[in-house]
Amino acid sequence: MDYDLSKLGWKAFQDLAAAVTAEVLKRPVQTFLGSNDGGRDAAFLGRWDATDGSGRSTIQCKFLSKPGANLTLSDLKDELPKAKKLAAQGLADDYIVLTNAGVSGEVDAQIRKAFEKVGVKKCRTFGGTWIVQQLTESARLRMLVPRVYGIGDLAHIITGHGYKQAKAILDSMGSDLSCFVGTDAYRAAVTALHEHRFVILLGDPASGKSTIAAILALAAIDDGCLGALKINSPDQLNLWHPGEKQFLWVDDAFGPNHFDASRMSRWNAELGTLRAAVENGARVVFTSRNYIWEAAKPHLKTSAFSLLKESQVVVNVEALSNAERAQMLYNHVRRAQPRDMRRRLKPFLSDVAANPAFLPETARRLGDPIFTKNLAINQQRLTQLVEHPVEFLTEILAQLDDDSRAAIALIFLNSQTGVPSPIPASSALDMVTRLMGVNAAQIAKAMVHLNDSVTKLVSEEDGERWIFRHPTVTDAFASLVGGSPELIELYAHGAKLDRLLDEVVCRPKSKSDTQLRIPPILYSPLVARLAQYPLDETFMAFLGARCEKSFLSLMLDARPDILACIAEKPRRHFSFGGKLLVAALASMGLLPEPVRKEIADYIIDHSISWLDSKLLTDEVLQQILSDKEFEDYKDAFRNEWLADIPNVFDEFSRYSSDDELDLYNGFKENMRRAQDYFGMPDDEAFDDLYAQLNSRIEDLEAQQPSYDGPSWTPILSQATGGNPDKADGQIFQDVDT
Repeated sequence: MDYDLSKLGWKAFQDLAAAVTAEVLKRPVQTFLGSNDGGRDAAFLGRWDATDGSGRSTIQCKFLSKPGANLTLSDLKDELPKAKKLAAQGLADDYIVLTNAGVSGEVDAQIRKAFEKVGVKKCRTFGGTWIVQQLTESARLRMLVPRVYGIGDLAHIITGHGYKQAKAILDSMGSDLSCFVGTDAYRAAVTALHEHRFVILLGDPASGKSTIAAILALAAIDDGCLGALKINSPDQLNLWHPGEKQFLWVDDAFGPNHFDASRMSRWNAELGTLRAAVENGARVVFTSRNYIWEAAKPHLKTSAFSLLKESQVVVNVEALSNAERAQMLYNHVRRAQPRDMRRRLKPFLSDVAANPAFLPETARRLGDPIFTKNLAINQQRLTQLVEHPVEFLTEILAQLDDDSRAAIALIFLNSQTGVPSPIPASSALDMVTRLMGVNAAQIAKAMVHLNDSVTKLVSEEDGERWIFRHPTVTDAFASLVGGSPELIELYAHGAKLDRLLDEVVCRPKSKSDTQLRIPPILYSPLVARLAQYPLDETFMAFLGARCEKSFLSLMLDARPDILACIAEKPRRHFSFGGKLLVAALASMGLLPEPVRKEIADYIIDHSISWLDSKLLTDEVLQQILSDKEFEDYKDAFRNEWLADIPNVFDEFSRYSSDDELDLYNGFKENMRRAQDYFGMPDDEAFDDLYAQLNSRIEDLEAQQPSYDGPSWTPILSQATGGNPDKADGQIFQDVDT
C-alpha cells in the first residue's frame, strides 16, 4: 500500500501526523497555531513508551513537497535551537519528528544524536513509510483522515464487489476527495453514524452535504460494510438485504429542488422498513436542503422513526472555521494549478478564504485551470467570484468555445438524468447540434475535455453518464441562454423548473415585464415538463399572473388535477397564488360555470357575513364575479352595513374571537374602506361609531399583558468571521512550491 503524502501540503500533513499519533498513543494530542508555536507543531502528555502520563513531549512535523524525497539533518537545523529551549522548559521528554519523507538508518542516528545533544531526553524519527503503515492497518484512522482515500490505491484496502462500489463513489467525487478537509460537520456525522447507524445531513446548496455522504459511504465500505447503495426513492429500500451490513445513501431524500409531497407519503409508508434496516445493522445517510427539510417535517411521521429527530447534523457553511476554509482553498489551488498561476493567486488567497460568502465550490473553481484561464487576478475580480458565483460562472461559460458550450447544453437538456456515455442519438442532441452549429463528435470531445471541471462522468447501474460537476452550472447556463432569443428553446427545455417559473411569461410581453418570454411554439414542451410539478403557491401564481389563455388551455388539458383541486374546496380562503389562478381562469372563461358560481357565492357571502370589505377594492377577486354579481353584491353590502350606522356597533357583539383586539381593529379598517369606496362623508353617526370602536380597542389594549423584554436567551453563532488569523494565512506559504 502506498500513499503519496507529498500531495497533502504542510498543514494537511501536520493534521494527519497529529491524528496518526493520537490513534497510536490512544491519548489526546494537542496541535498549535502555525505561527508562534514555540517550536512545537503538536504535543502530548507522557512519554512515547510510557503509560503513566508522567512527562511532557513535543511533536515536530517536517513536510517535504518533492515526491520521493529523503530527510536529512540539515532539513531540521532550524529546529535545534527551539528544541534546546523546549528541553530547558521540561517540554521535550520525548521529541518526536514526523515526516512524509524517507528516513535512512544513518540519518535517523544523526538526528537522534543532534537533538539529544541539545537536551532532549529521547528523540524518535518516524518517516513516511511508518505513517503509511499506520494508515494501511487502521480503517478507523482512514475514516478520521478521509482525504487519504484520494491519494491511495483503494484496491489494496477494499476488495471484491465493495471495491467496485468504492471506485464508483471515488470516480463520482472527482477531485473532491483528494482536496477534502475534515470539518466539524464531518466529524459530527461520523459520530452520529457510529452511535445511531443513521444520520440526516442538512444544509444549503453547495454546502458539501453530498461530499460528506460520499466519504461516509467510502469509509463504511472500508470498515466492513458489504456494499454501499445510493438510492433515490423510498421504493428502492427493497434493495436492503436483512442480515447484511450495508450502507444506504439517500441523496436529496425529500426532493432535489423543492419539497416533493408524493415522495413524502411514500417515505411515511416505508419508515418501518427503514427502522428495521437500521436495527439490523445497516448504516443509513439522508441528505436534504434546509428549506426542503423544513417543508417536509410537518408531513413526516417521525414517531415511526425517531432518529429523524435525534440524529441530525447541520452542514453550515457559515460555521466553517477560518482554518478550514483556508485549507480547502489551499488543497484545490495546489492540486491542479500550474506554479505560475499559484504564484499569482497566492497574495489574495487569505482574503478569499476569509470572505463570509466563501463556499467549498469557490475553492474548487479557483483550483480549476479552465475557470482561471482568462481570469483577471486582482482583489476586485476575486471578490466578485466569491460573492457572486453564478454571475462569475455565467461569464466563464460565455468565454468557452462553441464545442464546450454545446456539451454543456446537452447536459443542461438532460439535467435530471444525465447524458449516457457514449453519447447516443436523441432529440436533445439534434436540438443542440442545430442551435449551436457543431456536430456530435465535437460535443463528445469537449465533454471529455471538461471532465472534472464543468462536467463529471459518473457510474450508474445502467452505465456511465455525464452530469454537471456542480448544480450551479445549470443556473449559470440558464442565464446565458435565457438572454438570447435564438437560444430560448434551450432555456425552455433545460432550465430548472423552480427558476423558470420565477423568470418567464407565457403571454405577449408588456413594457413593464422584466421576465423572459416563452414563445407559443414552445408552450407544448413546457407544459410537458410541468406535468408532474406540484400545485404549490409558486406554480399557481405563475399560471395566474403570467400566462395567456392558450397556454392555460394546454395546461388544463395536461393537468386535470388543477380544476379538480379548485372544485374540491371552492369555499376555502384562497392563498395569493390560488386567488390569481382562479381569477385568471374565470376571466378567460376556462373555469366551469358551476365551479365559478359556487366560488363567487362564497366570496360574496363571506364578505357580507363577516364585514370583509376587501372585495370592494380587490380587482383580482372581482374577476371571478360577473358584472351583475358585483353590482348586486355592492348593493347587498351597503344595505347590510351602511344603511343604519347608529346601530352598527351593536351588531359587532354577535361576533367573537380569541383575539378580540384584532377583531375590532378589523371592524374599524373594513368600515373605513367601505365608507371611502361608497364616498360617504363623515357625519355624526360615523363619528360616534369610530369613537365607540376606539374606546373598545383602548380597553382591549389595556388588558394585554405587559412585556418587559425578551424572556429567552438567543443562541449566538460560534462561526468565526472576519479575516483569518496569521496562522491561517500561513497555510498558503508553500502553495506555490
